[in-house]
Amino acid sequence: MKKFLSILSVLCLTMTFAMATEPQQAFSLNEDEISAEFDQLDKIEKYVQESDVTLEELQAQNSDLVSGIELSADTAGALAADELPLGIPAFWWGCVLTLLGVILVYVLTDQDKEQTKKALIGCLVTAGAYIIFYVVLYGAIWGTGIGF
Repeated sequence: MKKFLSILSVLCLTMTFAMATEPQQAFSLNEDEISAEFDQLDKIEKYVQESDVTLEELQAQNSDLVSGIELSADTAGALAADELPLGIPAFWWGCVLTLLGVILVYVLTDQDKEQTKKALIGCLVTAGAYIIFYVVLYGAIWGTGIGF
């Protein structure tokens, strides 16, 4: 029985660590390229304010100002997409704090569905571990004749 529990514990830990990794992307900083893009955005902003046109109208005209760049009016999602609540992966919020962790991740990441899903997976892993633990515990108790 101890061997089974040891193998089960190692399996659960392995699954926990496998699910907890956050994707990492290589980041390189090219200051000249960033400066050139911000200069282009400054020109667009100045033209829009002076000409009293909207960004959509400017894009519809296929102006040279917006050629070669992608502009989005909704930038809130892009700014908060990679932010982790307090630097802790969302999986661990759900795994340790269960439903409270899922709610906290949902609120702290401004309703980021991807992070909330990871927290929910962490919550489900904890629930599964509890269920397996109690099934094994009650099986051991009933198997020895100590229980009810």
